[in-house]
Amino acid sequence: MMQVLLGTTNPSKAERFRKLLSGCDVEFLTLRDLNITEEPQEQGSTPEENARIKAKFYGQHFDTVICNDSGLYFDALSLADPRQPGLNVRTPEGKARLDDDGMIAHYSHLVHTLGGRVEAFYLDGMAVYRKGQVFSFMNRDAATASAFWMVEQPSSLRHPGWPLDSLSIRKDTGTYFVEKAPEKKTETNENILLGEYRRRLSHFLKTALGLPGGLKLVKASPVYQLQITDMLDEWKAAGEKIVPYAVRARDWQDFDAWLSFLDSGEKGPMGIPDSTFFCLDEAQRIMVGAVNIRHRLNEQLLLNGGHIGDGIRPSQRHKGFGTQMIALALMECRKIGLSKVLMVCDKENTASARTIQKNGGVLENEVIVDGVTEQRYWIDV
Repeated sequence: MMQVLLGTTNPSKAERFRKLLSGCDVEFLTLRDLNITEEPQEQGSTPEENARIKAKFYGQHFDTVICNDSGLYFDALSLADPRQPGLNVRTPEGKARLDDDGMIAHYSHLVHTLGGRVEAFYLDGMAVYRKGQVFSFMNRDAATASAFWMVEQPSSLRHPGWPLDSLSIRKDTGTYFVEKAPEKKTETNENILLGEYRRRLSHFLKTALGLPGGLKLVKASPVYQLQITDMLDEWKAAGEKIVPYAVRARDWQDFDAWLSFLDSGEKGPMGIPDSTFFCLDEAQRIMVGAVNIRHRLNEQLLLNGGHIGDGIRPSQRHKGFGTQMIALALMECRKIGLSKVLMVCDKENTASARTIQKNGGVLENEVIVDGVTEQRYWIDV
């Protein structure tokens, strides 16, 4: 059984993770179980950044850690309004930390001043520390899909550790969060989006913890021939350049010859040793992408190639797979003795930049190569 430390003393959070990882052989411990009283300085600007800070901090005490952070936002207030809860849900407007009753009293009064009912949503960030690597996840689409009403009159019922559930009302049923939601006979767009969010979150946790049903990196072999060729054929049919280069450098239709080429070392720039991995989604049983890791840098790679080349197949983009795949690749980099990894992307490719930044990438500089501005990021592994 895997033991996982939750960076919280909140028992309700432990139950949430049990549901997300239902069927997995995992035992959850809390900070109280291990008598951990230290707290990190949460100075991030988003829930995801704070979750990463906490996961890395508590990783000093335990090998495997899950942390999350959330921010509460009212649609009626601008982001700059000092009354906006944001990341300071328990310490609003500079107040001392509020207990559950204090939170209900504060937000009941605030909502009263805003007319008695406001539209609200939570933005949730998640991070996992494992084997020195931090994985993180945040889905903004789910936040807007799960918008609800916050009202001034609290329910008499309580969820320990989740006091604002007593002020929050579901839009579709008109019931408080603390009340059992009536069964729904039809699926709505909101339900579908939230169901997809939970699936992705569960998938992320399984990947980050190394549990079955998540993502994992595998070497090419005849066992995966159908999944690999399916991915590459889709990429080619989309009319896009397959990345990384190592994967497209030979025709994969002659699979045996292509396999021999992948392990030959012939493809690396100027003889640089490298390793190519494919990213398997165990739940879907498909390949979602590929990475090529260069074991060292030459002058060309130091300028604009970097240690890692990566790509996600067209149909699996915008699902968070790129961030998770790079996190797995960084673990492979540690195995071959790399302590710092260079990743490079076009400045206009903001999606790639976010993926690198979420994995701890720090921008060193920008260079112009063949008329294209490239950003060079270093990641400590």
